[in-house]
Amino acid sequence: MFRIWIGASAADAAVRLAAQMASTVVVARILSPTEFGLATMVLGVNAIMGAFIGLPFEESLSQRRRLYTAHLETALFASLVLTGAAIVLSFVLGPLIEVWAGAPDFAIYLIVSSFLLLWQGPRAVSTAIARRSRRFVEISFCQAVSTVIASIVSVIAAMQGFGVYSLLLQRLLPNVLYPMLAAVFLWWRGQTILIPVRWHTKRFQEIFRFSWLHLADVGVTSSAPAILAFLVNAFFGGAVLGQLNIALRIVDPLRMALMGVGHNLAFSVLVRLQTAPPRLLETAGRISAGVAVAAVPAFVGLAASAPVLLPLLVGPGWELAVPLSQVLCLAVGMSLPYRFYYSAYSAFGRPEYGLIGSTVGLVCMAISFLILAWSDGHSAPAVAFLTYEVATIIVALICARIVAKGAAASASIMIARIWLAALVMAGAITVIFLRDGAPTISLTNLLLIILTGVIVYSLTLLVTCRQCFEDFTSLLKSQKS
Repeated sequence: MFRIWIGASAADAAVRLAAQMASTVVVARILSPTEFGLATMVLGVNAIMGAFIGLPFEESLSQRRRLYTAHLETALFASLVLTGAAIVLSFVLGPLIEVWAGAPDFAIYLIVSSFLLLWQGPRAVSTAIARRSRRFVEISFCQAVSTVIASIVSVIAAMQGFGVYSLLLQRLLPNVLYPMLAAVFLWWRGQTILIPVRWHTKRFQEIFRFSWLHLADVGVTSSAPAILAFLVNAFFGGAVLGQLNIALRIVDPLRMALMGVGHNLAFSVLVRLQTAPPRLLETAGRISAGVAVAAVPAFVGLAASAPVLLPLLVGPGWELAVPLSQVLCLAVGMSLPYRFYYSAYSAFGRPEYGLIGSTVGLVCMAISFLILAWSDGHSAPAVAFLTYEVATIIVALICARIVAKGAAASASIMIARIWLAALVMAGAITVIFLRDGAPTISLTNLLLIILTGVIVYSLTLLVTCRQCFEDFTSLLKSQKS
């Protein structure tokens, strides 16, 4: 069964990545960097609002040993109240931010997009129910289909001249479609579709400790992209922010797909080990190393092929996005495997460790950006992003030592050996395809780069970390139930 979940999750990740990339290819040729920059600021604020509305309750409901309908009713009530507060705040803060940031029409974009957050609570509850029932195939299907539909709508909106709205729909419309698709599955199984929206003080208190800590963590984590966006806009302008947006669009689809499905699957395994911290951390390390086998070469490969891939996808006018995307890819490649330690801390009932990691990362990001920006360094956005990711890795390893001394050492060594193979792959791509400076921008050249990367990485990994494949395979076999 676990292998079926892995297969469904992999298919979900592939479909979402393809849909988002394909829509970006079209939209980037229609809209300007300034429009992308404005959408980045709006989505940054939306991300903070959305994080407060749904994610804390999803994690809390998934983590509980006993769950009653009253818990679901209370979560929906709280999320509805928070959505109302977000809409009111968008009316108040939108015009103020528009003037402060010098971003025309920011207010109306924020107000309109905030109404799409009404479905954030139902999505969180429906996902939590599916995660507890281990219906990961349904989760994967709903995520993939909602992303495909949103991508199609985004392209149509861009072609019809709706500009920034098309970018907002690409990111936010899946939140609306997902609970609708989940309701169809519930109806098909003959289960209750509608859950009353009610307040239960006792049930809220039961989920409150976990929820408010996870809420704070998610809030800080979600605020990091928004803060970076406003800093870039203030120091370098909307056009540079648009270049950062495109760079993130090369990185984020793969990161969100891998982390979204990976966290759900890992959490279902880790939550059963919450009474045995050493085993919990050991399993989290094995999952991290297993994910690194695929994630590290994927992001390193994206970074190495960016000089060909990005111009091929988005066309001319986005040259500054190439070095940005390379640094962002390497940063995410480093941090993503270690994110599963935070999944372990969440399963362990210690979301405060995630809050510490996101807070430290945010502070380090802001400080590094300001230092470089004041010294007239246009590398500030990329370096600040990298600093944030590295800081979260350091905190994750420190917390692992606190929970179970030495539990993360073996996995860290394995991940380092995976990185060695990935760097050899990147070196081979650079020597073969990029040594003469400007590369040949063609689909054939890109396919040759990918093929070369797959062959070199596979052969090198057999030398540097054969055990990585074997350990992850044994992990899957041990979780068949």
